[in-house]
Parts: sequence; C-alpha cells; structure tokens
Amino acid sequence: MRWLLAIALLLAAPLMALCDAAPLRVGLAGEPPFLINKGQGDWDGACVDIWEKIAAARSWQYSYSFFPNVSDAIQAVKSGQIDVLIADAGITKARLAAVEFTQPFLRSGLQIMIAEPRPHSIKRLALDLFSLAALPVFWSVVAAVAVLTVVVYFFEKRHNPDFPKTRGEGAVEAFYYVISLALTGKSTYKGFPGILGRLVMVFWMILGVITVAYVTSTITSAMTVEKLKARISGPQDLPGKTVGALAGGSAEEYLTKNGITTIGFPDLPSAVDAMLAHRVDAVVAAFPLLQSFDFSHPRLPITEIGPVFDPQNFGFALSPGSPLRIAINESLLDLSESGDLAAIFRRYLGPVYQP
Repeated sequence: MRWLLAIALLLAAPLMALCDAAPLRVGLAGEPPFLINKGQGDWDGACVDIWEKIAAARSWQYSYSFFPNVSDAIQAVKSGQIDVLIADAGITKARLAAVEFTQPFLRSGLQIMIAEPRPHSIKRLALDLFSLAALPVFWSVVAAVAVLTVVVYFFEKRHNPDFPKTRGEGAVEAFYYVISLALTGKSTYKGFPGILGRLVMVFWMILGVITVAYVTSTITSAMTVEKLKARISGPQDLPGKTVGALAGGSAEEYLTKNGITTIGFPDLPSAVDAMLAHRVDAVVAAFPLLQSFDFSHPRLPITEIGPVFDPQNFGFALSPGSPLRIAINESLLDLSESGDLAAIFRRYLGPVYQP
C-alpha cells in the first residue's frame, strides 16, 4: 500500500505543483486582432480571450508580460522566463526545436497584400491615363503630330488664301487637319493641288490609319507589360521585390529563407504605411491579420491577392515537458466543441472567418 501511495503522489505532483505554485507567468506577443493593447496594462484580442476562458475554467492565477515580437517571446519560453506564450505564433519546425506547442487553435497561412486602388475609382482611372505620359511611344506620337502641324501650317499659309491669318488660329486649324485626317481618314484639308496632291493625300490617309493602329497597339502592349512587370499576383512574383513583414514573425522567416529582400516592421500598420509610401512593394503576413486589417480600414487603397501559402497552425508555446500542455489542450477542445472558439474569432475577424 505504501508503494501505491508513493506512486499516486508522484503522479499527482505536477498537478499539485500547479495549484500551489505562484501565478503563471504568461507572455503576450502578436498583432491585432490576436493581441490588442488597450493601455494601462489592459489587454484584449482573440488570443487573450481564449486564454482567459481557459484560465477561468481551470481556476489558474497568472500575470502578463509583453514582448515586442514572437521571436523574443519564444526565447523567453525556452529560457524559462515565462511559462506559456499567448500569441499568434505559427508552429514551425525551427520553433519546435526550442519549445513545445499546444494543439492548434487556428489554421492559418501567409498571404500577400499590395497597394491597389479600390475598384470603380475615378482616381484610379485618372492615374491610368496619366501613366501614358511615362511611355516613350507617347512622346514620339506627340513629336510627329507637332512636326506635321508645322508643315501643314506653313504650306497652307503660303498656298491657301482662305487659311486663317493670325498665327494662333492658323496653328489650331493645321492641328485640326492633322488629327482629323490621322484619326478618321477624312478632313477638309485639300492638300497639294493636282494629281500629285491626291496621291499625297492617299498616302497620308494610309499612313494615318497604319500609324493609329500601330500606336494604339504599342501603347496597349507597353501599358500591359509595365503593369505585368510591376504587379505581384502570388509568392512566385516576390523574388526581386522588397517585401515588408513583421519583425521576428513567421513571414519574415519564410521570406529570408527564400532569399527575398525583407524589411521587418514592429507592427502591421507600420508595414502598410511603408507600402503606401512605396518603400516596400508588398506586405506578407498571416492571412487573418491582413484580412482583419483590410476589413477595418475600408478607405485605404489595399487588397490581398494570390493564394494562401506556407500553411501554418497557430498554437500557444510552452517549455518542453510542461504539465500545462495537456490541460490547455483539453480546454481548447472544450472551447471548440462548444462553439466558443468560433464565436471569439468571428468577433475579431468578422465574416471572413470560416472555422
């Protein structure tokens, strides 16, 4: 009987230690909507809601410590500075070498955000039209029209008695001749007299039609190529671009691992501001973060594009062998089966969340 009692005490020791020990040291890290700083030591967010429901169900006492990024918080778990990390921490192979994770509370992955005006915007249309001025062929056409206008002006002024006498009216009339003949093949301009004049007019009309067709196709092709060069449609387009990511996050790890030029930012708003200021070409982060930010900032010219890649699961981090792991996993299952877990994420992610 003494041996049985001794074994029972050994098995119960971890749970007794939890009950009698000092309050749990809980680390906080991450971005809205997973972690929201309300000021004066008051915290909110999806991860905080999940943890506080678990702690209430288990009657655990705890104290919070904030960390500027997930990487620093993971190191704090590894060194024993905190007992559990409550964050949007992706479960990766590299992190599993340092700490343990609970079962996932959210299945996630990375996505790309780019700066792009909202559809049906008058401003967007104006920007597309102004982009023509950046194409060399546009200025070639302008130069050709200017030269032809000057030639017609001097020829008509010398040979046509009905041509306007003032310089301004004459220039406008010559410009009208050139444009109308080039675009429509018709004009009131009579051209050179005689058979030679008619042949010149025929040649001019044919040349005008060919020029319009060529210029139109060239401008269209050039604009399409420029947009394709600049556009990012998926992770395959990220090499050669400068991409923003959260410092110390899984997105920064992925980008660095794949040799993509990366700039780390302390938070998502800073990364988006840098993208809108053209300091980075895109922002990569977990898709719930991007979709939540976009949903809460409808006036910003931003959008998420491409597929969700580098699939990840989010879990709470613990030191290896922690007795908290089984208890937290059981509570996460209870929250999932009761629907409370889905309700928490719908509160913060809105209609984009699908359990």
